[in-house]
Amino acid sequence: MPIPAEIRTSFAEANNLVLQSFSESGIQAGSQVTPDQLGEAIEQFLYVFDKLDNEYGETGSLPYDDVSQLGDHAIGFLMDLAYWAERLRLPKSKMDLEKTALAVAHWVIRHDGELRTLEPLVNSLAASANLTQDVPTLKAMCEVIGDVIEHAAPAIKSDLEKNDTARPWRILNFNYAIVATRTQDKALMAKAFDTLGRNLPEDCPEFFEQGLQQAQKEVYGAEVRELMQDYFKRWATRH
Repeated sequence: MPIPAEIRTSFAEANNLVLQSFSESGIQAGSQVTPDQLGEAIEQFLYVFDKLDNEYGETGSLPYDDVSQLGDHAIGFLMDLAYWAERLRLPKSKMDLEKTALAVAHWVIRHDGELRTLEPLVNSLAASANLTQDVPTLKAMCEVIGDVIEHAAPAIKSDLEKNDTARPWRILNFNYAIVATRTQDKALMAKAFDTLGRNLPEDCPEFFEQGLQQAQKEVYGAEVRELMQDYFKRWATRH
């Protein structure tokens, strides 16, 4: 199954709650797509993902469907439904819908597609990271974030909107380095730091300066401080 059972359940609950709240709110959607239309479209996409996996397997490229486009449509609809959840003041439903978007991203990645919309994925990963201190969980999250970065569409990787400091690509790369630091695993940290250096070189001097300050906290070991010091020196001398 492309989407785990617990994600499907949380999606169904979030979808129903948004539909109920929208119905009771009296909000006029105007030209916007309504929550019921979005929910129905998302359910159809989840059905298609199941069908394709059953016919062609759960990994590898598909013979004719545009995996990237299918995934992007589904993620876009989930992002729109999450917007409605936020507007209706349903923060948990918003989180659950963004988790579903991340599960769709996993499906795209498994089928060798590219990710063209990052915002709900970044939101979901950041929310999950903020809710845990468990090192194995943080390590698993590093792998997920790394996969999302690797499979981001070329248009996103080209990073042409550098004037937007809140762009999802920037936040995603920062979070990769931050979550890796929280694991205190030198190999994961080095991989994330090198990725940050490739993708956001202009941000590295300030990032590693702040990181070095944070690494002085007692929670971090000497190896973490040494590695952060090494990257700080490396980037401070380049600018």
